[in-house]
Amino acid sequence: MLELKLLRSFVLLAEELHFGRAAERLHIVQPALTQQIQSLERQIGTPLLNRARGRISLTDAGALVLAEARKTLEQAARTEAIGRLAGRGEVGKLEVGFVGSAGVGALMPAVLRDFRRSHPAVELHLVEMAVGPQLAAIAAGTLDIGFVRLPPLSLPSGVTVLPLRPDSLVAALPAGHPLAALDAIPVAALATEPMVLHHRAGAAELRSLIDDLCGRHGFTPQVVQSVPQISLTVRLVAAGLGLSLLPGSIAWLAVEGVVYRPLADANIQYTLALAHRPQDPAPAVRAFVSLAGAAAEA
Repeated sequence: MLELKLLRSFVLLAEELHFGRAAERLHIVQPALTQQIQSLERQIGTPLLNRARGRISLTDAGALVLAEARKTLEQAARTEAIGRLAGRGEVGKLEVGFVGSAGVGALMPAVLRDFRRSHPAVELHLVEMAVGPQLAAIAAGTLDIGFVRLPPLSLPSGVTVLPLRPDSLVAALPAGHPLAALDAIPVAALATEPMVLHHRAGAAELRSLIDDLCGRHGFTPQVVQSVPQISLTVRLVAAGLGLSLLPGSIAWLAVEGVVYRPLADANIQYTLALAHRPQDPAPAVRAFVSLAGAAAEA
């Protein structure tokens, strides 16, 4: 295996074609440079320089080795630079999970935008997942970070959550619905209303909150349609299939024919949070968590 030091010395000598000047640029004495070149020639097994009447020139083999040596040194410099960038969390890849309501809210896109600006060489791979599978994937190490909702039904060992922004539940109604005339809707008023809600498999935490809320007000929600995505939920509300209960941050998603109203008597927190492994050594993960925390406080 050729030493990079010998290749650097050879490249400089090939540029100068003068041992004295090359040694000066390398900050070594001329005999040391001579020994390095001789060592390189022995390792390669052929002369790289013509030494005739006090002048030197490259042999045919030397010219070919020079071209390859420059490529090798450039690649070595690139490898070193990438290693340093990775050590500072400025290059690499992050696997980022998110619940659907985070994807249509304002905070998560802002965090992704700011991270992209500050870490343009870090690739973000986004995947929509329910809270439970996200937490399991983070614990298993197949997901680095997850935008989840609190409270989770369970929190695996080795995973922590950073609360980002408190949220509440709101009612989504067709614009012409009688309840849309109210400034805030009593939960009990939803008892006889057909409802469009998330699948339990896709949003177990949200469905649990809704079921508990309705149960405390003496009824079970009349679900006429279960759907996998918040955007589809809102569209079905607009089509008049029923009402829905959704995270309050969804209210910025304006859909014609849909209005959002707060609940008059539901003291529920459905907080957006960032899940991660607290002992994760990856600098990019630490940088992402720090940036998300700062964005939440802004």
